[in-house]
Amino acid sequence: MMWTRKRTPAVLGTLCAGVLVLAGCGDDSSDEPFKGQKADDIAAKAVAATDKAPSVHMKGTAHVKGGNTVRIDVRLDDKGNCAGTMSGDGAKAELLRSGGDLLIKGDRTFWTNSARGSGGNSGDGKKLADQLAGKWVKSPANGADAGLCDKKGFLASMDQDKTERQGMRRGGTEEVGGEDAVLLKKQKGGKQLRMHVATEGKPYILKTETKGSEPNSVTFDEYGKKVEVQQPAEDEIVDPANMKA
Repeated sequence: MMWTRKRTPAVLGTLCAGVLVLAGCGDDSSDEPFKGQKADDIAAKAVAATDKAPSVHMKGTAHVKGGNTVRIDVRLDDKGNCAGTMSGDGAKAELLRSGGDLLIKGDRTFWTNSARGSGGNSGDGKKLADQLAGKWVKSPANGADAGLCDKKGFLASMDQDKTERQGMRRGGTEEVGGEDAVLLKKQKGGKQLRMHVATEGKPYILKTETKGSEPNSVTFDEYGKKVEVQQPAEDEIVDPANMKA
């Protein structure tokens, strides 16, 4: 299993799986917190609040087919600013965006895997790694990698499959990152899907999880905090369109 840029949409789907089915729910109790509100109402409010938040820090781990573990740690806002990292299969890359094109600084394994994932051989991977490893590389704002730095797009994926919104139930109150959160959960086949929603202030999503053979978990915090981006100088950025074959 390789970490490649072509697999970014699949990774996003895996990380968001617990959220996708939790944008609406089923039965509920009237116990505090959210007294008198059903789970579908709580989840809908959580998705809406999270979507409207000016910024958020997302940190997640997903175990995907083949035994690979993928990790993301990004801070992003609704103005197109983003800073963070992604890693998997021994590869790691930094992500940076200041409203325009996404910049990626990957290690040698990242670019070697990228070449292999695009159909190249070991020679192609070595050449690409020699050219790009440790450098900031420009990637189109609408490219596959940009999904990790697109707050609106990432959160919109929560609400794609409306057929999955049945059968949720409320659990108790748990602490997530020092904040109290109500637990919403659902059993689906051999997996349990869980969402933790803040009980104080705005009903932000604090954590989503999928428990099972391919577990994943994403935490959401630092809502509203400014995303600091240190834009590299132009001479530190490589544009693949200008690279010689």
